[in-house]
Order: sequence, then C-alpha cells, then structure tokens
Amino acid sequence: MTVGGPTRVIAHRGFSSRAPENTRAAVARSIEVGADMVEVDVTMTADGRVICLHDETLDRTTDGRGPATSRTLDEIRRLDAGSWFSPEFAGEPVPTLDEVLDLVDGRALLNIEIKPEAVPHGAVNAVAELVRRRDLVDRVVVSSFAPEALRRMKIVDPDIVTVSLFNADLHKGRDPLEIIQEVGSRGLNLARHEVTAEIIERCHRHGFPVGVYTVNRKQGMRRVMRLKADAVFTDHPDRLIEVQRSEARRTADEAR
Repeated sequence: MTVGGPTRVIAHRGFSSRAPENTRAAVARSIEVGADMVEVDVTMTADGRVICLHDETLDRTTDGRGPATSRTLDEIRRLDAGSWFSPEFAGEPVPTLDEVLDLVDGRALLNIEIKPEAVPHGAVNAVAELVRRRDLVDRVVVSSFAPEALRRMKIVDPDIVTVSLFNADLHKGRDPLEIIQEVGSRGLNLARHEVTAEIIERCHRHGFPVGVYTVNRKQGMRRVMRLKADAVFTDHPDRLIEVQRSEARRTADEAR
C-alpha cells in the first residue's frame, strides 16, 4: 500500500464469500477475479509448521476440535476444512503458508496476519524464514493485533513490511498513530466503523497508508474509498472491483 495511490482491493481470507476462508480454493479464486492482495491468517502447529487458520481452535472451520497449536501438521492435514462452507468443497484441507506462497507465486501481493496465540510458538521467525527463502520480501506485508509480533519482525527481518491492526476496544482508546509508531510499523489497518477522514488524513500526513476491514456492502465501499483509504479488505473482491471502476468513472466525469 502507498499513500495517494489507487485503492488496493484486498481479498479477506481469500475470496471468502465464494470459497471456504483461508483455503487454497479461496486464494485461487481471489487471484482469478483480480484482487490486488490476498489476506490470510496464520497460526502454528504443534510441530512448528505455519498453517492458514483464523481461529485459535479448529472447531468452526474444520471437522476437528481444539487448538491448532496442540495438533501436528499430519493430524491437521486429515481434517476437512471445506464441508462447513459447502459440499462442493468437501475434503478441502487446511493449507500451509508454504502452499499459499506457491499458489500466489507473484500473481498478487500477500497480507499475512499472524494470530496472537501463534507468537509464543515461533510464528514470527517461521513466517520470516518462509518469505525470505522465497525472495518475496517486496511482495508481502505482515500484520497482527499482537504488538510483540510486529516488534519481533522488525528485529528478525527489518526489510519485511509490517502493518498494525488497530481495534479501539483492544487498544482501549489509544491513538492509532501511537500504535503504529511504537512498533515501527509502516501502516495501519482498522475496522470500517472506526475509520474517519481525520484518522486517514493524520496517517497520510505522517506517510502511513490506511487499510479498512471488512467492507462488504457497496455503500460502505464507496464511503471508505471517498475517505481516501489506501486499501479495502472485503469478502467480495469482485464487488469491490466493480465499485472501484464505477468510482473511477464518476471521478473522470466530474473532472470534465
């Protein structure tokens, strides 16, 4: 993301309105539809592998139970991460971050969100090693609600761009700019109901781009784009691309 550039279309957990979130199917569909960036959540297995999963437990999006960090990759591989979404995706596995990096392969940017519970299990070092080994430092952004994850990433690999995830409830009313600066992040992602023109203007004044999550209705998409958000996370990247094009036409018409 860059300040003042075109609004980035970020597929939230992949094309998660069309395929089960954080799976290869969702990632592939988001690339096919033309998303600029794909966002995935990552946590760790008991044997130190990075997998794509949003929740602390396996319960909601697989037929497994319990924390992912208590299960080995082989155990998680045997789970079904697709049937909960649709019979079409029965048998879809929980992917490793390695597999998602293979799938993206330079066709889109990637936002890797490190889940807080994964940090004590070595997620920061593991993610940095995978990104560096594939020479994808300039194609990846790492985000987290855990300040320690972002602080540690700046030590482990300062070339990897980090972005602070902000939540007013979590951060107890603290200034978003303070959150960015204290961990050395390069930008801010915050919720659609928290974003204002004033926050975006202040971040831009300091050179920090702003992403807004998770915006699924066209009216909301138009609102955050007109506020000059630099990126928008959505479960419907196709819808956001349509709105982006209509906004560009509107701007061009007004300039005539």
